[in-house]
Amino acid sequence: MNTTELRDLLRSEIDDAVAPYLVSDALVYAYINDAQKMFCRLTEGIEDATTYTLAIASPTEWYALNPAILKLRRAVNTATGRSVDLVNAEKAEARGIAFDGRTGPLSTLVLGLEKGKARAWPKPNAAATVALEVFRLPVNTTIGGSFEIDEQHHLHLLLWVKHLAYGVQDSEVYDKRLSAELELGFRNYCAEARKEQERARRVVGTVIYGGI
Repeated sequence: MNTTELRDLLRSEIDDAVAPYLVSDALVYAYINDAQKMFCRLTEGIEDATTYTLAIASPTEWYALNPAILKLRRAVNTATGRSVDLVNAEKAEARGIAFDGRTGPLSTLVLGLEKGKARAWPKPNAAATVALEVFRLPVNTTIGGSFEIDEQHHLHLLLWVKHLAYGVQDSEVYDKRLSAELELGFRNYCAEARKEQERARRVVGTVIYGGI
């Protein structure tokens, strides 16, 4: 299913198939994009091991993470093939990590000290490229565009789209009670989808949150 097919289903379900529309196309496509992003926020997101890298440079400690990244799974030094440790800020001290000016080859990325950033430890004394394996948000889709989330979830995006459509107070389709019911239905569906994903990925091991 693509975005236009989902739009047409929405118009059929809310009896809005004849122009001038109660909910404009621009709003419908914005709601569809919000729905797929909300699905990823409430589940584990999209697995991606090829898109993101960090260019480590001496003596820079702080590195911005792409805002699309929901979680970091693994970081790898591309020159050596060795993993770079991912440590949450709360556990850094217990791991003997102190930002006291010590320099050396990159060993660890500390997450959660600042939103959307990672801090390198020790302070890098050499350049390196770190490949990031992540769970991320989907890219925005367009008219007639395809979805990055799995096909079995496409139809259920309508729950969130209709929740937003019925929640616009100055529109002719406004229905506060129905909007709330649709939101609950979507969140419940995502909770079950997340359990399914976690069962499928159980062999992955511990996932480190990136503080985003």
